Amino acid sequence: MIGGLQMLRGVAATLVVLFHLQAAAVAEGYDAGLLGWFRGGEVGVDVFFVLSGFVIFHAVEGRRDMGALRFLRQRFWRIVPPYWAVLALTLLSLAGLCLMRGDWSEWPGFGRIVLSVLLLPLPDHVMAVAWTLAVEGLFYLLFAATYFRGGAAAAIAALAVWSLVTQVWNLLHLPVDPAFGVLLFSGVIEFLFGGLIALAIGRGWRAGAVPALILGAVGLALVVTGHVTFAWGRSWVAGLPSAALVYGLAAGNWRVPARTLVWGEASYLLYLLHLLVFSVAGTLLRMAGIAPYGSTISMLGLGALSIAVSVAATLWLERPYRRWSRGR
Repeated sequence: MIGGLQMLRGVAATLVVLFHLQAAAVAEGYDAGLLGWFRGGEVGVDVFFVLSGFVIFHAVEGRRDMGALRFLRQRFWRIVPPYWAVLALTLLSLAGLCLMRGDWSEWPGFGRIVLSVLLLPLPDHVMAVAWTLAVEGLFYLLFAATYFRGGAAAAIAALAVWSLVTQVWNLLHLPVDPAFGVLLFSGVIEFLFGGLIALAIGRGWRAGAVPALILGAVGLALVVTGHVTFAWGRSWVAGLPSAALVYGLAAGNWRVPARTLVWGEASYLLYLLHLLVFSVAGTLLRMAGIAPYGSTISMLGLGALSIAVSVAATLWLERPYRRWSRGR
């Protein structure tokens, strides 16, 4: 079960990488070419949210004695220090770029840096992907406040209320102040999907694994390629196929190639690092007279480089860090 879900993490992170590559090409006026098939690749985030809901409920099921503080400490050491490290590298690269240009207009202000360091659920983070980590953080806080007092039923009920508020708010097209945009993100229902799947699997439910896997894969493929859009609501158009895929992999207990496990293990760093890799490598390519997003080959090269850097960082940096952090 874990092997298939680990592989799915790698798939989700790679979809986000390909989405950002084609978006950069379009933004610079180039034809995205082959990567145009991934214009809906941002659904990798939705897959991550369903996976997160599943993993958290599955990992702590029957372990209410862990306590909320221990749970939050574990989540902190797993998520935040690697994010801080990439944030620091991002700020260093921005400083270097500003020095090269002699123009500091793109340097984030003190407020943005503090906002980003604290991972507050507010807009305008230094790292574009950080908003999703802020949503994750809210999920962890809600889970810790409910599960260790009232069990899985309390956590599911709290997630259901949060999801209902966001769904109604978006359905009615009520105005949203930017300060509450993260809190009211409709995709939080995907944590609920993942939690329900974990509880079903924990109670021995395995029926329909193959149809769920097929339906989930086909549904996500239609969204990734842009044949189905978010017009009907992202949390449903992307969330339901993601949930079907997670259920199909968890219930089917499929074997996957060992190499895909490393790919999945590196997914978090790939998610954090890929835009930084694009920025640094893209700057070097431009200095060499090559448009980084001007051809499919150069874009695939950037994607492959980001995966290679993330795998290397996982094997040589993150693994030792995780061994050390377990004692914290």
